[in-house]
Amino acid sequence: MPNSIPELEAQMALLEEERRACEATVRRLCETERPDEGICFAQEIHQARQRKLQLEVQKELRRVRINRLRLDANSMF
Repeated sequence: MPNSIPELEAQMALLEEERRACEATVRRLCETERPDEGICFAQEIHQARQRKLQLEVQKELRRVRINRLRLDANSMF
């Protein structure tokens, strides 16, 4: 993980973009499911939701790292 706030913020933006894409995928798959016709996407929906959760955790780790870097910078003065 980088040690610079701008790099971490850039990574967070990319993670958020990918998280939104996963969310859209889940929404699209749920809307196109037709259980009565045998069209189900349970595995794909589960995988997309899992990926979304992973991205949220990765984004949170970067947010915590940014806060730590800011705290360390403030404590030096």
